[in-house]
Amino acid sequence: MSPQEQNASLSLPARLVCYLGPPAVALLTCIISPLTALFSPLAFLSTTYLYRKWRASNETNPSRRAPLESLLWTYTCVGSIGLAAVLLAQTAISSATLTLLFPFSSSAKEDFRNEFSRSSSEDLSPSELAHRTALAGSWRNWVFNAVFAYIIAALVEETLKYLPIIYARRRRGSSATASAPYLDYALAGALSFGVVETIGFLAAAAAAGSHHSWLRFALTILERVVAGALGHLLTAVLTALRAARYQSSWWRTIGPSVLLHGTWNFVAMAASAREGNVGWVHPTGVGNTVGMLSGVVGLLGVAALLVRGEWLALRQGEEKEK
Repeated sequence: MSPQEQNASLSLPARLVCYLGPPAVALLTCIISPLTALFSPLAFLSTTYLYRKWRASNETNPSRRAPLESLLWTYTCVGSIGLAAVLLAQTAISSATLTLLFPFSSSAKEDFRNEFSRSSSEDLSPSELAHRTALAGSWRNWVFNAVFAYIIAALVEETLKYLPIIYARRRRGSSATASAPYLDYALAGALSFGVVETIGFLAAAAAAGSHHSWLRFALTILERVVAGALGHLLTAVLTALRAARYQSSWWRTIGPSVLLHGTWNFVAMAASAREGNVGWVHPTGVGNTVGMLSGVVGLLGVAALLVRGEWLALRQGEEKEK
C-alpha cells in the first residue's frame, strides 16, 4: 500500500461514521426544525472544501498529512464528547459567576438567567421590556458579558480546539515541530465545532418566528457559515502554528486565539445589549448591525495578519535549523 493510500484508508467503523453521520445529523435537525435541516448542508461546506484540499495535498506530499482516520475520529469526538464536556464546563462557570454577581438574591439570579436565555423579546409586555432594558444596561450584565465572552465561551472553547493538537503532539512525539499535522488536527476539531455551532445558530434564528425571521436567518447564514466558520478556522490555524513554536506553554499557544475569540463575542454581546437585550439577540438596528459586522471583519483581518506572521516566523525558524 502506498503512503497516499495508507493515509486515506478508513476502517469499517470510520466508514460507517462517514456515511451515516451527516444523514443522522440532518434527520435529527429535521425533527427539531425542518427549516434548519433545509439549510444545514451549508454548515458542512468548510468541511467539504478542506477535505478536498487535504486529499490533493496527500497525493503530492503524504508525509506532511495526518491520517484521514485519525482526523475523522478527532472530528467526531470534538463534535460530540468534546462539546458535551464544554457545555458542562460552561454551565458550571456560568452558575458560579451568577452566584458572585447576585450573592444575596436567588430570585434576581434566576431572573437574570431567564432573561439571558431568551432568544427573542418580541412577545414581552411594555413593563417586561422596560425591566429587560434596565437589566441590559446594568453593570452586572456588562460584567457577565465580559466573563461570558472571554472565559465561558472563548477560553473553554479554544481549549477544546487545542486538545487535538495535544493528541497530535503525543502521537508524533514530544519533540515534533512540523506544523502540517498540527494544522490537520486543529482544523478537524475546529470544523466539527463549527458545524454544530452553526446548526445551533441556524435553529435559533429559525425559531425566532417573526416577520424579521427571514432577514435574520439570512444574516445568520452570512455570519455563521461565512464569517463564523472563517473565524474558527483562523484561530485554529493560529493555535496550531504557535503550538509548533511553543511546545510546552498552554497559554502562550492559545492566548491570542482566546483574545480574538473573546473580543468577537464581546462585540456581538455589546451590540445586543445596546438594543436593550440581555444575552444574545441579533440586533435589528442598522447602526448596531453595521457596527457589529465591521468589528467582526476587523477581527478577521487581525487574525489573518497574526496567522501570516506566525507562518513566516515558523518558516524562518525551520530554515535556520537546516
